[in-house]
Amino acid sequence: MKLRAAILVALAALGLGLVVFVSPAQPAWACSCSLRPDQEDERADLIVVGTVTEVTDTAVQLAVESVEKGGRRADPALRLAVRPGEASCGYDFRAGGRYRVNSVGGATGLCVGIRQLPDRPSAPAAASTPATAAPPPARSPGSWWRPTAVALTVLAVGLVAAAWWRRRTGAGGRTRGPATDQ
Repeated sequence: MKLRAAILVALAALGLGLVVFVSPAQPAWACSCSLRPDQEDERADLIVVGTVTEVTDTAVQLAVESVEKGGRRADPALRLAVRPGEASCGYDFRAGGRYRVNSVGGATGLCVGIRQLPDRPSAPAAASTPATAAPPPARSPGSWWRPTAVALTVLAVGLVAAAWWRRRTGAGGRTRGPATDQ
């Protein structure tokens, strides 16, 4: 009887260990944006379209083509604070690239809203093609492991409960009591 209980406990531990082993690890992202693109536009105090003329470690300079929101300064160049690297919610601008950039308080970044645009054609094209939005980011794999984890946990608890019940009631199904001689 002790061997059977030990086997059930080992199976329960194995099942729970398997759940932990099979559970996919989520990627660790330092930057997590909570706003949708339409919310980014609402929050921005300045939205411009322009070409990047200079990129430094702490700022980006744009030659402004148009202003979609906010006031326009007399200077056609706009300098915005930005952190390099997407891990810190910054953005790696490419000099010469054309962007639609949102700004909040003179700064920009991934969570503020940046969209790279196609370069302006130097000559009029015979047939223009509409610009398409970037595909949405790939979603993480489905949550198939959660139902599996629940099923294995329920199975393990059921096996332990069955072993405990059999041990308590004995093989015949009667509850064991104190031994009496009659």
